[in-house]
Amino acid sequence: MTTSDHFAAAELARLCAEKGVRHAVISPGSRNAPLIIAFAGHPDMHCLRVIDERSAGFFALGMAQQLHAPVALICTSGSAVLNYAPAVAEAFYQCVPLLVITADRPEEWIDQGEGQTIRQKDVLAPHLKHSVQLPRQATDDLARWRCGLMINAAIDATLLPVPGPAQVNVPFDEPLYGRTDDHPPARRVAQALTEQFVLPEMARWAITQMSSQLKVMVLVGQGIWSDGLKRQLQRLASLPQVAVLTEATSNLDDPAFITCIDRTIAGIGVKNADDLKPDLLITCGGAVVSKRIKGLLRKWRPEQHWHIDVARRHFDTYQSLTHDFAVSPEVFFAQVADQVQGNDSIHGEAWRMVASRTRDAHDHLLKDVPFCDLQVFDLLNARIPPDSDVHLANSTPARYAQLFDRRPGIRWYGDRGTSGIDGCTSTALGAAFASGRTTTLITGDIAFCYDSNAFWNEHLSSKLKVIVIDNGGGNIFRFIEGPDKDPELLEWFEAPHARDIEKLVASYHLPYFFADDTTTMKAGLDALYAEHDRPAVLHIVTDALTSPKVLRDYFDRLRTS
Repeated sequence: MTTSDHFAAAELARLCAEKGVRHAVISPGSRNAPLIIAFAGHPDMHCLRVIDERSAGFFALGMAQQLHAPVALICTSGSAVLNYAPAVAEAFYQCVPLLVITADRPEEWIDQGEGQTIRQKDVLAPHLKHSVQLPRQATDDLARWRCGLMINAAIDATLLPVPGPAQVNVPFDEPLYGRTDDHPPARRVAQALTEQFVLPEMARWAITQMSSQLKVMVLVGQGIWSDGLKRQLQRLASLPQVAVLTEATSNLDDPAFITCIDRTIAGIGVKNADDLKPDLLITCGGAVVSKRIKGLLRKWRPEQHWHIDVARRHFDTYQSLTHDFAVSPEVFFAQVADQVQGNDSIHGEAWRMVASRTRDAHDHLLKDVPFCDLQVFDLLNARIPPDSDVHLANSTPARYAQLFDRRPGIRWYGDRGTSGIDGCTSTALGAAFASGRTTTLITGDIAFCYDSNAFWNEHLSSKLKVIVIDNGGGNIFRFIEGPDKDPELLEWFEAPHARDIEKLVASYHLPYFFADDTTTMKAGLDALYAEHDRPAVLHIVTDALTSPKVLRDYFDRLRTS
């Protein structure tokens, strides 16, 4: 097999292929030529070209999210690597495996006026699980042994003990374009898989606590969970003392769970707060979207808070952490859920009564609302195809989606690790490409324009359907308390963009559809979900003043229902 004559590049490609890394997203350059030669020339490696490094990072993140395997990111030297930072941070907080391979100039040239040379070693370190710099030359057996060992460690770090990003920085001397057929075989170090569990004595204590406490809340954040975990949570939710709360991106919907947290919280008042306040809070999973539940739990301060997670240590979102279980939620609940006994509590029923009352009020209110963001999400929720994926951009779509009961069979995603708008479209594109499933991106006009370079990409899946809700730019700030009360500063938060979205979409030769009322939206959705040979875009325009007014009135009326 012909490969690069730079040992580090050739060894990287061979070890990646042997250890299960099958995809590489490459941004063009010159200094990364040895890596391009080695990876593109490897028969087991699928290489994709994405020119914009920031978009490439999120595209790879979306792929890795679906493949449940590391995806390699390869770029040239200099500022190119800095463009990976937003995606790397998102991967770090969302626990998605990325192998960031950055070509570099010889270290001796740093700060000496050489072009495309920056302080590149460990430049992404705060949001990496592991970072190595390979030797500039590996010309003897000892150097090659050490080089291979560092590559093995970096690849393994993307998956174990928990997934996340790792970086391999590779300085290259010129010449860069040489090839060879003469390289020793790669020395693969196999990673032995292990599993942590709760020690029996601690498990018995946890079971006793959950059986005796009268008010237990289980709150699950972002994740794609096993059927086994869902069954365990269903069993817990059947107990009188337990309320299980989930969100769209928790991907755990069940009639026994409280699945619309913000909507339900609107029904909490002075009379019922004591029945709903948990004494024991158990949390697991990634980010929780709801600011309302965070504020409420920080106010309530449960007597006990257990967080269940292999990766996130001392994760004290609610300022009440008492126990840190360093184990996966699947293992924890498998050990304890079946043995927890019910008691004489009304806690679970109290939560379900509030959820039922606010659901009835929600259904009644939606019959009278004008065309606005709230009605748009109601229509979308009914029309998204079954057995498909939905990506929620930040920040308005991620919030509105939490107000609606979700249909079975749909998986929900979002860049909620850092909750930025900078790569939502690119992530959805990468996910659609890797999964082959119908994938709907629900985004706002600002997020869509911000990441429009996502479509500067040769690997656009026709399975991607993009819905742009155009409410005048950053409309959420007309609802968030603070900016809404300061008209002089609102323009700095709301940021109207004055971009012509139809022309922007046309510049990428994508099918475009438009809606500005219920009738055109229904027709637009039919057209959007028809067969196309490229991603299609439905542009929905709502009134900038009406949507926040309706949302405020919605919550006010839920409170008095």
